Amino acid sequence: MPISPTSAHATQYRSNEPVRPESDTVINIEGGSPHTTIEMLDKFIPAEQRSQLSSQDAKFGLMSVEEALNAIITEQKSSADNATLEFINTIAVQIEGHFDDSTFNNDFSLLEIPNLKQFEGSRHSSNSDTFIQRGQIVLEYLGEQLGKLTRNEFEGDLGRWASNLTISSLRTGLVTGTLTVIRQLVGFAMEKTLQSNAASPLTRSVIGAIAQSIGPLLNILGAIRDECNGTANAETRLARFITLTISALALAAAIAVPSALPALASSGPAMLFYTFAQDLVSLFCPTGDNTKPNPSGTAAAGTLNAMLQFLSFTAMNYTAPHSGAGYAMAAGNKPPPSETEGLAFQLSAWMEQQANTPHDPNLSAEARAEQIVESLKPVLEDDFKRGGFNAGADVFGQIFMGEAMRAFQKDPPEGGFRIDPISVRIPTAEQAANQLLSTNAIRTSVGQIIMAVVVSASRYFSTLPISKEMVDHIANALVAAVVIAVRPGTAYVNARTTPAANA
Repeated sequence: MPISPTSAHATQYRSNEPVRPESDTVINIEGGSPHTTIEMLDKFIPAEQRSQLSSQDAKFGLMSVEEALNAIITEQKSSADNATLEFINTIAVQIEGHFDDSTFNNDFSLLEIPNLKQFEGSRHSSNSDTFIQRGQIVLEYLGEQLGKLTRNEFEGDLGRWASNLTISSLRTGLVTGTLTVIRQLVGFAMEKTLQSNAASPLTRSVIGAIAQSIGPLLNILGAIRDECNGTANAETRLARFITLTISALALAAAIAVPSALPALASSGPAMLFYTFAQDLVSLFCPTGDNTKPNPSGTAAAGTLNAMLQFLSFTAMNYTAPHSGAGYAMAAGNKPPPSETEGLAFQLSAWMEQQANTPHDPNLSAEARAEQIVESLKPVLEDDFKRGGFNAGADVFGQIFMGEAMRAFQKDPPEGGFRIDPISVRIPTAEQAANQLLSTNAIRTSVGQIIMAVVVSASRYFSTLPISKEMVDHIANALVAAVVIAVRPGTAYVNARTTPAANA
């Protein structure tokens, strides 16, 4: 039954047209009343096909939106009382700006708007609305870009590098810098305590040996755990073996060089605190990236890290010498007669504090050393400098080593090297065990190896007829060599095999 309107606007039923057969009936609805339309629908649509809507609903459905709204408004106004109508008209006229007191009966003026300027500057004003919208757009854009920056979601290389630098600085840089400052203060305080209590060389040697043994002990326990769990493989075994071997060599060097092992009684525990604190933070706020270890990438990453460590250690030696256990140790050492000026240079900060104190020539060298230690104060400026250099080396090391690892990876990840966003977790027992017996075992071992190499090399080469600057360069070069040698342990210690893969 085709229904063809003769106009797009409305409806009218022309009753004077000849009646056509039912199969060929055409309804012309132009300008007719809604009641006539409803009657036609009732007549020509079979009852089983009719809508369950009421005639009133069908009426509004056939009208345009504007006509329907006008009809509803007209219907509501027709049933409203005079007060309501007066209230509506008062609002409409005042907003339009055509208000006239003589036009309205004050008895029915339920709303008065004395000053229409109060609407100016609101969000309904065109100028203000444009300004607020622009501000909202800018804020939304900045928020979106900041979110991409912290989530490392930029597609371009510039944005990716910016995200890597931001995430690494906020996580690795802040943690490393803060813990380095605390480590230097801990070492200073411990060395000052040992000297103030006149600790014997044997006592100091025992403390140094215990500190040097913590990392290798954790490494051995981690290897046993991997074997018992069936997660050990060639990579993890090699990583642990290399680290354990170099740890043993460093401890042997500290024992062989006179006074090196006693010197580790303060610097060793300070480094132990530093590595354990780092892994405690990593346990709850882990770091990671989208690369996988590979031999070529590991070698390149080790070389880059060695260069950064050499530069940072050299910068510390020249710009922040009065820091940590070494500063307090130099103050308490008995100087040979030919090195009085050198001692005065190392203790310039103390000499400034004691400038107005009369010097007693009857005091022995040991008494003067004890007096110096008791009055010595940490130089926080140098501690913070060392924290900054160490943090910078770790941040750039994380970025450049990751880029090197990706460059040599067989199937490099798409989108470039990306550091994982900062996250916080509640660790499980398995994660805590992995952190302590794998990551922390290697990190602690490497830290103690570096400390033993620095102390042993400095003590040994200082006995040779070479300058102090040359001694520092030799020690730093040995540290760089150690960093390259232990890099496989750091890269592969967590490359465990899952138990399911062994089943």
